[in-house]
Amino acid sequence: MAVFSGCGGETPVGMEEELVRYTLENILIPREQGTDFIVEWRRRSPGPGDVDPKQLAQGFWKFEGGTLTEINAEEYYQLAMVWEDEDPNRWVYSQHSITVVELDESELEAQVEIDSLYNPLSGSGIRYWLRKEEGEWRKVSENTEWVS
Repeated sequence: MAVFSGCGGETPVGMEEELVRYTLENILIPREQGTDFIVEWRRRSPGPGDVDPKQLAQGFWKFEGGTLTEINAEEYYQLAMVWEDEDPNRWVYSQHSITVVELDESELEAQVEIDSLYNPLSGSGIRYWLRKEEGEWRKVSENTEWVS
């Protein structure tokens, strides 16, 4: 089970944050099978004229030793530059971003994409279709959008 230290508190959780938490706990963490990684929650960019990718960030986490901890942008970008044996092609932490691509609050359906990089030449983007049933989000289907 993931521990969301630093998340929540007294602030009510919106539906988009609920989706991100579901995606972290029920898709990304089990998929990565206990490996250490960093993750960025990004807002959807409306097009190429939008802001710098660093300005799309909504939140950052580090999953290490079985615990998910909220971190700040500075720590995220520092961890993204940690290499194994000083080799820039071997990262200590895989890097993931979660984007809520579409959210229909009236139908309780959503599309969420996880983009994953394992080193500079290895990654994938997977889109998940989710539906909220009986108060809980559930994965309906998934599709690989890109692979490198």
